[in-house]
Amino acid sequence: MKVVLIEDHALIRTGLRLVLESADHLVEAEFDRAEDALARLSDIPTSDLPDLVVLDLNLAGMPGIQALPKLRDFARVLVLSMHEETEYIAEAFARGASGYLPKRAVDRDLLDAVAAIARGERYLHPLLAPRLAEHVSQPTPEMLSQRERAVVALLAQGYNLSQAAEKLSISVKTAATYKSRALDKLGLDSQPELVQWARNHGLV
Repeated sequence: MKVVLIEDHALIRTGLRLVLESADHLVEAEFDRAEDALARLSDIPTSDLPDLVVLDLNLAGMPGIQALPKLRDFARVLVLSMHEETEYIAEAFARGASGYLPKRAVDRDLLDAVAAIARGERYLHPLLAPRLAEHVSQPTPEMLSQRERAVVALLAQGYNLSQAAEKLSISVKTAATYKSRALDKLGLDSQPELVQWARNHGLV
């Protein structure tokens, strides 16, 4: 997978890079501030975007939890944090995280998390899973980024993908990417399921 790291400790970034590259993942960029990562990602063509962002929650400037839904416009997000309290984990998933890993996890846990997310699964470290199962299994509209919700809402209103892209002033390929990410995050398999979910959750 192509990976971007957002972590304000250089030593931790180095360790993450070494572990990921040992399993043939490509770390394309590293940032210590979410604002810098968002600015860089917004300039990258859709075809060249990373597959995964590894995100720390405790960052200078924009907090990781605030950056999370914005980052989801570009890639899936694995949160790596010292916080293991239920409220932090639940909020991360509600804002669109694809996985949550405590910083006390070992190298193998990081690779397991990345592999699970690559398969389209959500990952929660086994030590945290019993407390958070209910939050992970009940997707909500808050799990989608603003752009993903906009595409889903237009599809639910009866627009096709080309029409939705035109209304949002984005390319059809970008709209398709947002739809695919919404399906992935919500655990759905098809556009009809996505449309029904949107109607059930008041997006139209």
